[in-house]
Amino acid sequence: MTRLWTLALAAALLVSPVQAQSAKPLWVLQEPGQIVEYDAATFAARRTMNVPRRLLEHPEYLTVNARGQMLFLPPRGVQWAGGEMASAADRVWFWDGRQANEWPLESQPTRSTSGAQPILVETTADWFLSSGGDWLVVLETRFEKIVSEPGVERSVRTTSRILRTDLARSRSVTITSLPSSGWCACATGVCSETCPEWSFWAPDGVVGDVFLVTRVTPGQIGSTYHESLLYQRSGQQWRATKLPGAVQQPLAASSGGEILIGAVLDGGCCGWENEGSDRLLLLRGGTVTVLYDELGRYDNRNYDVSFFPSNARLSPGKTMLAYTITSTAQPGAEIRLSSSGKEAPRELTRVRTAMAELPSIEILRLGVKPRRTVVIRHAVLVGWLNDGEILIVQDGRLSVYDVQTGTQRQTPIRVRTAGDVFPR
Repeated sequence: MTRLWTLALAAALLVSPVQAQSAKPLWVLQEPGQIVEYDAATFAARRTMNVPRRLLEHPEYLTVNARGQMLFLPPRGVQWAGGEMASAADRVWFWDGRQANEWPLESQPTRSTSGAQPILVETTADWFLSSGGDWLVVLETRFEKIVSEPGVERSVRTTSRILRTDLARSRSVTITSLPSSGWCACATGVCSETCPEWSFWAPDGVVGDVFLVTRVTPGQIGSTYHESLLYQRSGQQWRATKLPGAVQQPLAASSGGEILIGAVLDGGCCGWENEGSDRLLLLRGGTVTVLYDELGRYDNRNYDVSFFPSNARLSPGKTMLAYTITSTAQPGAEIRLSSSGKEAPRELTRVRTAMAELPSIEILRLGVKPRRTVVIRHAVLVGWLNDGEILIVQDGRLSVYDVQTGTQRQTPIRVRTAGDVFPR
């Protein structure tokens, strides 16, 4: 008996930190229409659920929290070519842990008049999961539009508030009302092209103790970002902090919001991919640090290929950052000049060489001066398992990579893309 206990203790000591976290779930979308929950310690399947086909067609619109609740929120106004997405793109899909529910993205518009002016009132709602699983968060936006008879929008007054609702959406509490810009002239006849509205972001689409709102004018050919407010929870209260600049594309944040990772978008439009420099920024303590600068690294001004960070994740201890660098063009593809580019053979060779190594994962150690410590070529980041290991997708298989030793072990799980995997 003593020998058996000794062997059991020895086996327990050989278990890695990842395997010790046996309760940690890992959700993976699988063909033809399922999502499977795996144990992150053993990568054994726990349960399988059937889900609508549109979740597999567009996993980028799906969020999953640690309780196994799921929410599918498609973008508003997109015209889908066909299939289930075309028939259900105007609905939210929500799995509350026991059953699925669906509801419209926006309410039916109402019409009224103000003096002689007809007013069209539209209300939209963007939904988000909570980390605790007992409530949902909603960005509710009300558009009061003065319209002319042919349907041309003349001006708009936009008001937004953030609500917390129960899972049945029967009771709600206002968390905060966002600042309104008052009436705005719709210069082009379409209000979204010239008038600002608020967008909402939370890490992995799940609201815990932090979320971010950004005032943005969607525009016709490119968005304009005005300001960002970071909300942090203390007890039952939420405190807003205006950031030094607008965060164009938030990618990651620490659980308390003291660290925020965001991307500056290239700005290319009208069919061009490379009209500026993609950057990755670290916001901490009121200061902004550039972690990655496309032109500074690749000097690719003359060719219409952009190298950008497609995702980013902070380690649990907040000491390291992992992210994936992706190219807008595939290796071997034809490369054209940028809109103002000139032939530069050496630059073209450098661009082709860089494309052949992508996608790649880079890991930075976040000290006073962040430094790159790891590069994993031909791989896409999924997320951190613990402070020493990350999940990656390489050659269609999910693997665990040890950032200290550089060793890699494959799991039995095959996936289409990293976007199909949701570690929680």
